[in-house]
Amino acid sequence: MSDTPLSLTPDDIERWVVATCRDLGVDLDGADGDFFEAGGTSLAATRLIARAEARYGEDALPPDDLFADSGVRAIAAAIGRNARRGSAPGRA
Repeated sequence: MSDTPLSLTPDDIERWVVATCRDLGVDLDGADGDFFEAGGTSLAATRLIARAEARYGEDALPPDDLFADSGVRAIAAAIGRNARRGSAPGRA
């Protein structure tokens, strides 16, 4: 667990989404990118969801939200919205 406070600003979450997607092999071009258009697969989506939950809390990124709109900004907005509802653990 990180001692650093977890930031829920849209820009910070967008940067986390882009960095995490790149780590998963999905080459996004920043906040304007789209997860599936950039080559994201269902396996990578499952891994992204798991990492979002580990960092931002349970149900931070429900699959329905990701599949409904897979743009980086929409993913970050869903995480920000859902993380505020629950208790985000703040893990990397």
